[in-house]
Amino acid sequence: MRAESRATRVSAALAFLVWVFAGYTAVAQQIPQSPAAPQIVVSGSAEVSVPPARAAFSVGIMTSAPSTATAGEENARISKGVLAALESAGLKHEEITGSRLGVRPRWEYDDKGRHPKRSAFEANNTIQIVTDNLTQIGNYIDAALSAGATDASEITFSAKDIDEARRRALGQAVVAARNDAEAMARTAGGTLGDLLLLSTERSNEAPGVDLEEIVVTGARRAREPVNTDVIPSQIKVTARVIARWRFVAAATPK
Repeated sequence: MRAESRATRVSAALAFLVWVFAGYTAVAQQIPQSPAAPQIVVSGSAEVSVPPARAAFSVGIMTSAPSTATAGEENARISKGVLAALESAGLKHEEITGSRLGVRPRWEYDDKGRHPKRSAFEANNTIQIVTDNLTQIGNYIDAALSAGATDASEITFSAKDIDEARRRALGQAVVAARNDAEAMARTAGGTLGDLLLLSTERSNEAPGVDLEEIVVTGARRAREPVNTDVIPSQIKVTARVIARWRFVAAATPK
């Protein structure tokens, strides 16, 4: 008897819950649902150009010899001459930010490419330079090549006040986004309402700037000296924003 009474109470409770849920669903269906407020979502972008203020590049010295000691000694001798030539050209000692030396074997293969044979050892030294004297970059490269350097890297230019330039670009991007949104609203027969969202994101560039690189091309060790011309390019700072406004439809005449 107790088991039957307990089962009866459980059944009654379940029936009551089903009745309450059904009633709630019926009432909810009778409440009118307001449609989502229309919105206008736009993106805006802008670009600001700033002059370069600093350049970073490197010059390399490569030597080859039958032994590691000879290759290293020859490389050290030429590197010393290259450093002296750079300083004579006006490069400051503190503008030479470091150097990296490496020695490795050079391998040659037979016709079938199966049996490598060590033919020599190569020593490579890379002298890294950072300078604010942009008008003398070509002279520095010419001096290094004339003193025995075997290559010069690409030149990376950077600018000062990047954050200020990016803020100017952001302001212009917001203005562009609002102009587009207002044009869309007018065409749709309404106006812009409250601003609902305004965001931006930094690009993958570092430090948020497109740092243009210029490949140095010049005559190396030519019989007649030819100067290497390096023309710094303007650095472009870009910004992009996403904005969302509420769209206010024009009142319908009664």
